[in-house]
Amino acid sequence: MKYRYSTMTRTLLVIGAHMNHQFDNVNPSEIEYCLVNVKLKEATWRK
Repeated sequence: MKYRYSTMTRTLLVIGAHMNHQFDNVNPSEIEYCLVNVKLKEATWRK
């Protein structure tokens, strides 16, 4: 899993194994929380 954060638009894009996740209006201090959220979503995702 990798992520890209834009400081100009404050957008976080996380590229996971099953899907991509986009978070808007994210503070730099919230990146870790969003990554944990994505890991939980990816773990519970069913095909």
